[in-house]
Amino acid sequence: MSHKIAFFASGNGDSVLLQAHDRTIMTDICHRASRCQDENDDDAPDFAPDIRATCTGDYLDIFVLTHPDQDHLCGFGEVFHLGSPDDWDDDPEDGPVKIIVNEIWCSPYGADPHYTTDVSKPVIDEIKRRKALRGTPAGERDGNRLVIMDTGSHESGTITDGLDWRLLAPTPEEANIPESDDPDNPNSSNPSSLVIRWTITVGGKKNYVLLGGDSTVEVWERIHDEVLGNDPDALAWHILLSLHHCSRRSIGRIENPDTKDETFVPSPEAEAALGEQRGDGHVIASSKRIVRGGPTPPSYHARNRYLKILADGGEVTDDVRKRFLCTGGDKEGDKPDHVVFKFSAGGPTRALMAGPFVTTTGTSSGRGGGYG
Repeated sequence: MSHKIAFFASGNGDSVLLQAHDRTIMTDICHRASRCQDENDDDAPDFAPDIRATCTGDYLDIFVLTHPDQDHLCGFGEVFHLGSPDDWDDDPEDGPVKIIVNEIWCSPYGADPHYTTDVSKPVIDEIKRRKALRGTPAGERDGNRLVIMDTGSHESGTITDGLDWRLLAPTPEEANIPESDDPDNPNSSNPSSLVIRWTITVGGKKNYVLLGGDSTVEVWERIHDEVLGNDPDALAWHILLSLHHCSRRSIGRIENPDTKDETFVPSPEAEAALGEQRGDGHVIASSKRIVRGGPTPPSYHARNRYLKILADGGEVTDDVRKRFLCTGGDKEGDKPDHVVFKFSAGGPTRALMAGPFVTTTGTSSGRGGGYG
């Protein structure tokens, strides 16, 4: 039985595939389909075959949409089936078979955003199709299920024995993104991001993974105030996906932006909430290569703050730096590469990705009931 997680190289975008205890869960996708077909475009490795190899039987158990931004849902329809499972084509004339997503998780804002784009509209339409079926027998079928969650309605749960989740954000207020007065400048959906801590138990050992989409510094300051003091273990992690593709605005604030006096001011509260590392953890930046003085995200300042978190009060040594991994590469000339970990009774260990992510046990069709 395989227990793994892959952070696929997606440029500045999230594409995270988790397989544990015969369940497969994908959090966000940024699959730039047209570029992936270009063999000379090393910045867009095609990971769709790895997803398909994992989803034996052409079913994905859960797709988690942290928030409805382009870099978290693009290419969804290139890999996953859109529409009723009754309309699924199991023998298409062109291209591979699309994967049926048994269940989608999203926030209230993800289910009803104030705006869509050409990229996001197909996914939002699929969510709305499923939303209309909720409360009916059809809404409980594989390929139709939808779970809309915030901390007011969902706190924690179990997918199957050994695979558990804890929802840390958004609150109902954070999920309630106000509509902008300027239709050409909509309000950011980042504060509505789902923040989920996964627990994968193998051989009695708990492996913790913390995923937070593009959640903002205000969200993490709220988590600090409401969660850290009362239940720090709820924030524990062995693997942390850096927020918003290693953005400085998720762990601090910018004073005097866009001027020569621009200054980054880190948030001690946000960093403390993100600091519940267990053992020698790893931070993953799902981003382009981090360059000092380059466009952000990713941010060189944020990278340095994550290194301090990894150092846990000690010196930022070469061994600490090795535990910060960027899918876009670490130095000039690096090609983007996926970051993969295996889970075991000894804790998470990094694995090299050679060939498909996994070729053994996948999901099965016909599994009734929801996971929400």
